[in-house]
Amino acid sequence: MSEQSLLACMSPRTSSMSTATYKEFGNNKHHDPQTAEHTLNAISALCSRADPDDLPGFLKPFWRDWPLLDPAQFLKVELLHHFFRMSWDHDIQWCITVVGDDEVNFCFNLLQTPVGYHSFADGILKLKQVTGHDHLPPHFLAAICALLDFHYLAQMPVFNEQALAKLNAALALFHADKHAILAAGGCSEHFWIPKLELMQHVMPSIHMSGAPMQWSADITKHAHVTEVKNPACTGNNQNYYAQIACHLDHSDKHCKHFTIFLAKIC
Repeated sequence: MSEQSLLACMSPRTSSMSTATYKEFGNNKHHDPQTAEHTLNAISALCSRADPDDLPGFLKPFWRDWPLLDPAQFLKVELLHHFFRMSWDHDIQWCITVVGDDEVNFCFNLLQTPVGYHSFADGILKLKQVTGHDHLPPHFLAAICALLDFHYLAQMPVFNEQALAKLNAALALFHADKHAILAAGGCSEHFWIPKLELMQHVMPSIHMSGAPMQWSADITKHAHVTEVKNPACTGNNQNYYAQIACHLDHSDKHCKHFTIFLAKIC
């Protein structure tokens, strides 16, 4: 999420894919897409009122000359952060807050183990004793189930109009019953959750680019490990960013010199 905000040159309190601000993240509304024209005009207007050298952040986005440069187009919904992390960071935490962590673990302990599915024999929080409430408010349960349905349906490899209609219905059902989460004390007084706002972009993304299943951050995350984290372990934990930048600069120059060497001998 933070990486998307950086790429789109947006504040974390503003959607990276739409014009929604943090107080609108929980609305059941698809806001206007975040366009490059809107972002570049805002940067230009800001620079005209202040000295660019005094402004923090990025004033020249690297994508400003791209043919398809709208953040709403090149930023995609990604399963790990937008679905799985959303379920763990919010859906499950709401349930734990309302019924208690012991009860949640107990429910997982009672599940049978279907072939081909992962089971949680010790629950999900590694707690041993079982106490707590024995029920969830009906509308609270309906909202959580609607979110789970949405997350599972969005992972389909192929979509047709019927599947898209079910996806849209699941999101609408959550918004119709989400008040029960607040009423039960499952979360704070608002739904200012960036991942919740991004759910409004799943269907437009499917229409534009196909199933979200094909988009993954695995490659870039692996590159972050090999190109940043592993070299950082050889440093002295001083001036972290400067050392990593220097390492990457040396690596880039080495690759260019090697390419030139191969060109000469060939």
